[in-house]
Amino acid sequence: MKSSFEDEVRFYDPGENWSGVKCSACGADAEEWWGEAMETASADGFKDLNTVAPCCGATVSLNDLRYIWPAAFGRFALEAHNPGIGDTTEEQDRKMAECLGTPLRKIWGQV
Repeated sequence: MKSSFEDEVRFYDPGENWSGVKCSACGADAEEWWGEAMETASADGFKDLNTVAPCCGATVSLNDLRYIWPAAFGRFALEAHNPGIGDTTEEQDRKMAECLGTPLRKIWGQV
């Protein structure tokens, strides 16, 4: 297991597991506008993740969109490559977040 701290916010994606993204406000497919919203947010170092969803006009956070395979924005990651277990339990996830003092999002990546 390794941990990494980034100087700036980055997008942690599921790699080859990518299966799309939906609007968190209305559930519509967001792939059509997501790339442009990501470019805009990236130009400012992901300091502002809010965008207006063209599908419904709602202001949504890129972090809160419904990624089919989980994805997230952050500056810290714990990585376990081929850990030899199927998955961590909810209790293990809760304890890890509690120890770190921050919410965590599990992202299954494939490279």
